[in-house]
Amino acid sequence: MSHWKIVLAAVAFNLLFEYSMRGINDLTVHPLLPLFLSMVYFPYFILLEDLIRKYHLRDYHLVIVGFFFGTVFTIFVPATQFAEPQLLGINWPVFFYVNIFWWGMIQGVLTFYIATRFFPRDWNHRLLTRKQKITLLLILVLVGLTYRISIQLNLPQAPKITIETYATIAAVASVAALIFKKTIPKQITNTGQRKENIIDIIGALTVAIFTFCAVFLTQDPTHINIHSVNATAVRIVTWWTIIAALIMIIYRVYKRRPIPI
Repeated sequence: MSHWKIVLAAVAFNLLFEYSMRGINDLTVHPLLPLFLSMVYFPYFILLEDLIRKYHLRDYHLVIVGFFFGTVFTIFVPATQFAEPQLLGINWPVFFYVNIFWWGMIQGVLTFYIATRFFPRDWNHRLLTRKQKITLLLILVLVGLTYRISIQLNLPQAPKITIETYATIAAVASVAALIFKKTIPKQITNTGQRKENIIDIIGALTVAIFTFCAVFLTQDPTHINIHSVNATAVRIVTWWTIIAALIMIIYRVYKRRPIPI
């Protein structure tokens, strides 16, 4: 059952991440949003956990996979990645920040480090079948399409995606997929779970900051593109995730070993 506990812990951490900026008061305003978010995160993390166990992935693989997923999912949730200024229809600084710092480092590496610290992975659990993987992918596509249609109907101010932008997204996602394929380990080795004191501190501070923002910083609501958030919370979360990700990267380079996932 460890793999389910890991996935549920990953989903819980990422819902906390979402509501650190939205605030817990958003639960009454958009009561169905947690269901939508869970239907994105749950199949995504099941698939990602399966990839980790199948190929014994390292931390940098999660950054690549997170970048790929974040890139593809912008098709369904067009947000600040498409704000001005643009080149080929994309705001590249925001695009790389969200997909590397958030999807890669926070929602990938840190998520699985925290989850497996609480629930060590059982490497011998059987992998997903082809049918199960297809089903999970279809759920992601259907949920994404549902949200995309809802945005089109209810949020006319949402960014418009041009054919040029679709082509750019497809090209970037293809490059990320190719890099991932090329970096899959040829020989499978089990690195196991290892305690990293610095990453423990980063994880604990991240949970504390996200919780504080979600509960107490709910008094300055604003809209950033299609998202209803709290201005102060967004600033704090943005700066903290940059700091946390940079510390993790520097620590990883200094130690010359992967962060356990």
